Amino acid sequence: MVFREKLPQDLVPTFNDVILVPGYTEVEPVEVDVSTNVSRNVRINIPIVSSPMDTVTEHEMAIALARLGGIGIVHRNMTIDEQVEKVRKVKEAPQYSVYLCYVDPSQKCREALQIMRELSVEYLPVVNNGKVLGFIRKIDCVKYPDDRAVEHVRSPTVAELYARPEELRNMMIDNDVDVVALVDSSEVFQGIVTIWSLEENRPFTPCVDEEGRLRVGAAISPFDYERIRRLDKYVDVLVLDVANAANARIVESLRNVCKEVSADLVIGNIGTYDSAVEIINRVEKIDGFRAGIASGSICSTGIVTGVAAPTLWATAQVADAALEYGLKVPIIADGGIKTPGDAVKAFAVGAWCVMLGRVLAQAYESPSPVISIGDRKYKYYRGMASEGARKRRFAVDRYSRKVKDISEGVEGLVPYRGPVENIVREFVSGIQAAMGYIGARSIQECWRKARLAKISSIGRGEIEPHNILLRF
Repeated sequence: MVFREKLPQDLVPTFNDVILVPGYTEVEPVEVDVSTNVSRNVRINIPIVSSPMDTVTEHEMAIALARLGGIGIVHRNMTIDEQVEKVRKVKEAPQYSVYLCYVDPSQKCREALQIMRELSVEYLPVVNNGKVLGFIRKIDCVKYPDDRAVEHVRSPTVAELYARPEELRNMMIDNDVDVVALVDSSEVFQGIVTIWSLEENRPFTPCVDEEGRLRVGAAISPFDYERIRRLDKYVDVLVLDVANAANARIVESLRNVCKEVSADLVIGNIGTYDSAVEIINRVEKIDGFRAGIASGSICSTGIVTGVAAPTLWATAQVADAALEYGLKVPIIADGGIKTPGDAVKAFAVGAWCVMLGRVLAQAYESPSPVISIGDRKYKYYRGMASEGARKRRFAVDRYSRKVKDISEGVEGLVPYRGPVENIVREFVSGIQAAMGYIGARSIQECWRKARLAKISSIGRGEIEPHNILLRF
């Protein structure tokens, strides 16, 4: 299999230059398996990785995305202590939403009833000094006078904080309740999980490690050994975060990094076959590649410097190098992926998963606040090579080496789209629909079955909605 031969040979193609060709199919979209690997040893259940940008991924995004089956890469535009703390928060978060809701024996039935109505549940734990005394039922609160104190009328259904969702569902069924009280190893109350919080992310399966903890990655500089050593204790994958990893000093530093880390190491960004070969021949530990240079919506490298390796082309280049040199590691397509169709085009040329920046920057869980302008809402989004991001990095990271005196990124606003769950559901459904058209049941099948064809700029207009007044 040669991925580069799938692309037109008379230009360096971008996602907008090609289309996926439909084929005979026996696959329904709902049957498509989108699970894959983000690195050699880290499996994810949806092929989505969040970009390590300071307006995209901190612990809130990483937690939410891992619960949906993907993985977040926490950015490094912060101190070492801050990045380690955010990674730890992901690892300490349960696979499901936990609510710190309960009543104590001094509260009235009307207060318990109000909480249960807000959560749409029939039971609530009665807790005193951190100990779960029992459950109170909604039906009892309804029939008792408003001024009556709560009483626990049945033994509580209790589980450890990190119990698996299947175990919690079975406990609810066996005990005929819709709430489980969660406790720590000392039996101290930590919150509740409801049947609705277990169901909210279905059909997605959380991305967890062997101990049932959410998986998470972190961005690193190849020269910051202290940051690397401290993060290595917690993360599942370390992602090299440089504009062009095919650099002699970076490669030499990576040779030392390889001796230090136990977590998987993803190297990037790179953009050509030759760059990948140089790294394969010189670096001992390679658990994945991140492909694409200058395709991101907030990246101005291609304009400022004239240098670029568009993500679709770069992915094919790097995938071929890995294949031809017998290195079976995942390729992450990074940059310029606007739609599910773009993701599947990347799969067609050898990507295992895609890294999203702008798409996820629009979510509630991204770090920047929601900004209202008139009757519309936006979120702030900037490139990591923008002037603002560079100033922040040089202020907090003493290992950031100022080797350029020019910005290669921009800053701006993107439309706010609400919870990341809604964005991911739509994106994954689009991926499944595209793969259904080409008859691929999995991303691995997509490598073999997908065909790409060149399309003209006029033809591009024809396959988009046209000749109508669009409603916004």
